[in-house]
Amino acid sequence: MFQELGKICGIITLLVFVIGCGDVDKIPVSSEDYLAINGVLKRWREGYETEDVETYMSAYWSQGFRYVSDWGTDGDKTDDLIFDDIRDERDSAIHVFSRFQDIEIELSIPPEISMNKDGTQAEVRNHYRIQGFVADGESLEGGFVGWFAEGDNLFIFEKRDDEWRITEWHDESFSDEEIRIANNL
Repeated sequence: MFQELGKICGIITLLVFVIGCGDVDKIPVSSEDYLAINGVLKRWREGYETEDVETYMSAYWSQGFRYVSDWGTDGDKTDDLIFDDIRDERDSAIHVFSRFQDIEIELSIPPEISMNKDGTQAEVRNHYRIQGFVADGESLEGGFVGWFAEGDNLFIFEKRDDEWRITEWHDESFSDEEIRIANNL
């Protein structure tokens, strides 16, 4: 039901965006590009949730890849995690997949998509919530059996040979305090 509602909301948002009097610096996103970018996001999420490294990695272009996480400290660049080699992202995913079972990701629908003028690059923003659980009988430091994170994603997509994939991922994580505020805790 939520997937159908998400599709309907996505189509309505797309129509409003295309028909609306948009910003002159941005070009409208075609329905074909919108669906292709959403398909990549779906593959990205499903690959991570099912712990399928090949499906997950197929959402990225290896050439020009960059990952940046602020670890929930917006103003502090000293603790940022930066990968500029796709192999580091693959190794990170394999490490997470080996340590956790039952990974769940929730992405806001529809994402905000801004296209460049020549239609070959798009900035895609969405909000995420992710949680993972350790195997039965195991625990994390402090006795926890899982973890939770929330924040905003900024993906830079590039279209190469008529195919969209992610080249950059900026993970703007929420701090513990921001998570409590966002969830009224």
